[in-house]
Amino acid sequence: MSEFGEKQPGKSRCRKRRGQRHRKGEGKRDNVVMVRVDEGDLSRIDELVDSGQFNSRSEATAFLISEGIKSKQQMFDKMAEKISQIQGLRAELEAMIAENTKPSETVNQEPDNAGGNRD
Repeated sequence: MSEFGEKQPGKSRCRKRRGQRHRKGEGKRDNVVMVRVDEGDLSRIDELVDSGQFNSRSEATAFLISEGIKSKQQMFDKMAEKISQIQGLRAELEAMIAENTKPSETVNQEPDNAGGNRD
């Protein structure tokens, strides 16, 4: 904090380690995602940490992502259905192209007898 008590951009006011507060029902988080956020969003994330509900920006951000996905579950369900349809159509298209690009089978062709007699 500055000498006048206002918060410095990008710095959380309170970094004391607390017990795990908001990890109920959360699965193990092994994946890392790096994002850039604007000052307003960072300030809100820091407020979640400063409130004592989360131990870090990472925990607070993971919570917000999870809640955002939950709030749009219907959209994600529709997307999954469409993606499945698209994958099925791609497989059909690949099979069709593979079938139509096979070398054509020759039906017992004999070489021409150029200059020979044909009966």
